[in-house]
Amino acid sequence: MSRREAKLELDKAVVGIELTLISIIQGLALAVLASAAVQPMLRLQWETWPYIFTGLLVILIFWSRSLIHTLSFIGWPLEFGHTFGYFGATLIEAAALTQVADPQAWFALNTCYAIAVWGLYAWDLRVVQRRVHDDATDADILDEERLLHADIVCDQRANIAVLMPLAIAFQGLSWWLVHRYPDTMLQGRWHLLLIGLTILFSLHYLGGGVRLLRKRRDWILARQARQRAER
Repeated sequence: MSRREAKLELDKAVVGIELTLISIIQGLALAVLASAAVQPMLRLQWETWPYIFTGLLVILIFWSRSLIHTLSFIGWPLEFGHTFGYFGATLIEAAALTQVADPQAWFALNTCYAIAVWGLYAWDLRVVQRRVHDDATDADILDEERLLHADIVCDQRANIAVLMPLAIAFQGLSWWLVHRYPDTMLQGRWHLLLIGLTILFSLHYLGGGVRLLRKRRDWILARQARQRAER
């Protein structure tokens, strides 16, 4: 077996590991959310329902974005920093999902979660840039793969420079408002406006992930076809 064939086999193994890991940790996060949601739903505590729905969106976003990242650029060698980051972010995510009935704790923990995801994007950009550098020496690389690399880098930078800082700022501001003005935000139910805005952003971000995979699917397919032809 040539080194290239061995590399392709290891790439396949790493992708399988990543997909299994993503499904397991987000399955655990879903179990945490389900446990936290039982009593609020049974007692018809409707003010918690937007938080429960947001928690489900958070899980779907993490799962779908991680899936897109895995299909787009994850391969051999296995990146332990990236993988450990998944565990750390999921720990904070799960802690936040237990707080569907406490807006102040919810926004505080989701601020920390957004910071963790921001760090994941920054780490993944290093992985992407290293792979782009490795592939740059390959004269036979397809134009579709160059387009895929460019799109990955563009998306990573947009999340690092704009989207995640906005998410951190919004979650942090929401926590401060609930903490500083508890009567207005809780008794006056203005916290529902904050979680409503979070839902809108989450739906938009989730839809963006779906569109992203649709845009990349032909590029990913072309890369796989190229690798099969070289075996």
